[in-house]
Amino acid sequence: MTILANTDHQGEAIVAGDNVKILSIPAWLTHDLPEEDVTSLKRLEGTVMKVLEIDAHGYVWFGSSNNGRWFCLRPNELQVIRS
Repeated sequence: MTILANTDHQGEAIVAGDNVKILSIPAWLTHDLPEEDVTSLKRLEGTVMKVLEIDAHGYVWFGSSNNGRWFCLRPNELQVIRS
């Protein structure tokens, strides 16, 4: 499996704890999900979320430290938000 570069769509480095804007929810993520889950994920398009972790393959995970991973995206599907 290819390891993804840990950079957003503009080449900005992404690390766990960063705030990132979700540019879109891609079909590769939603194609086998129930409609209710797809609707919940699509609502996140354009929102800013904190990166929970980046796995060994380079996928960026979202969720919470209490409940764990919820979903992941590829780094190039995100935009880092710097204060």
